[in-house]
Amino acid sequence: MGKGPVVINASKTGSNKTFGLSGAGTLTYVSKGDLGKGLFARRKIRAGTMICRFSGPMISFAEAASKGEKECYPLQIDDNKYIDLDPPGCFANHSCEPNAGIRADLELVALTDIPAGTEIRYDYSTTMDEDYFTMPCRCGSESCRGKVEDFKLLPPSASKRYLTLGIVMSFIVRKYNVKP
Repeated sequence: MGKGPVVINASKTGSNKTFGLSGAGTLTYVSKGDLGKGLFARRKIRAGTMICRFSGPMISFAEAASKGEKECYPLQIDDNKYIDLDPPGCFANHSCEPNAGIRADLELVALTDIPAGTEIRYDYSTTMDEDYFTMPCRCGSESCRGKVEDFKLLPPSASKRYLTLGIVMSFIVRKYNVKP
């Protein structure tokens, strides 16, 4: 992996910090997919591989909610803290059957082997706890829930699986004292 900007722990930073995206250029590219622009595997990515670290300036809930059509771009990292994702990270789409997940609050990691040319998707619900944002789901998976909403509203089997995989944002795990 080439040199990239240093990534710092978002939960301990000021509101105007920017987080560097590393790794994405070697493993991914942005292209048009069935949900619009998406993040795709440039080459085969093995399960467990860190695909990239998300980047962008810190913003508040109010700033995230004011983004209109791009309201799904910010990544919630605490009750009132979001990273306004920069490209290409903002193009990682949602799936109810994800092939990737977020570990350590910033690292997009392959959950399965991802073949070259395959869109990389994570479950947005693993990052959400705000009682505000929802969106219709168009992932097309067999287990599609039809709606993307907060983690606490996931079916118990899905939340348990995500907790076991370690891909639930740490503020959610702390807030609800949930364990796999």
